[in-house]
Amino acid sequence: MAYIGSVSAFESVGTGELEDGSVTTAKVVDGAITAAKINSAVALGGPSLGTNSIIRTNAKVINENITFTGAENGMTIGPITVNAGKTVTVASGSTWVVL
Repeated sequence: MAYIGSVSAFESVGTGELEDGSVTTAKVVDGAITAAKINSAVALGGPSLGTNSIIRTNAKVINENITFTGAENGMTIGPITVNAGKTVTVASGSTWVVL
């Protein structure tokens, strides 16, 4: 089922009920979507400094096991320390660049 027209604030829309391209930024009111309303599993822009997040930042220490599956690439600005007992595994097909 596809919804055409407006949806009131009290209606629920499930996955697959909206046609591709039916929701655009022109239809979303400024301030209507906040980090508090976004599922915590969704990665946002990441840490940054300055107006408009002009400088992206990353931590200096890795304190978890991280695995690149081969389907993605990554970059880190260093120096970076991988704590004892923790590993970063880069599978074939992936690249991790530390600048």
